[in-house]
Amino acid sequence: MRGVRWLSGALLCAGAAGLAAWRVRSGYVAVTVRGGSMVPTLHDGDRVLIRRGPRGLRRDDIVVVACPAQDSAWRGKPPVTGELTATEWYIKRAVALAGDPFEGRPVPAGHLAVVGDGVFSVDSREHGPCPVDQVLGVVVRTLGRAHVPVGRGAPPH
Repeated sequence: MRGVRWLSGALLCAGAAGLAAWRVRSGYVAVTVRGGSMVPTLHDGDRVLIRRGPRGLRRDDIVVVACPAQDSAWRGKPPVTGELTATEWYIKRAVALAGDPFEGRPVPAGHLAVVGDGVFSVDSREHGPCPVDQVLGVVVRTLGRAHVPVGRGAPPH
């Protein structure tokens, strides 16, 4: 009887650990920074952990957003699904949220303004405010340098 209790307890713990790992995997993703738009904060090859979705988004957070279209920016783009290979990504700083001033105008409801920390950055200064539904996630921590040769993987810019 004692062996059965031990086995059922071990199976319960293994199931709970598997469920916790699935929750972490579905809620977080590690990405590699490509490009220099966030220098000096982040450099090409840095790895960051992002919490999926815009929940808890605050001004000055670093976010990963869908790359805007050259001709229409973010207008008309479908909401991001969280599928990493579905689009190209930008990594930028959220400098203004809905209602905050950005370049002399308030940011519209459901949008945020994103700007790179680097001198050469394509961002909301060129494309306008980004819809919140284009946010893949919020950076929660840096993980160090990637050990992947440059040019491989899905690149946030």
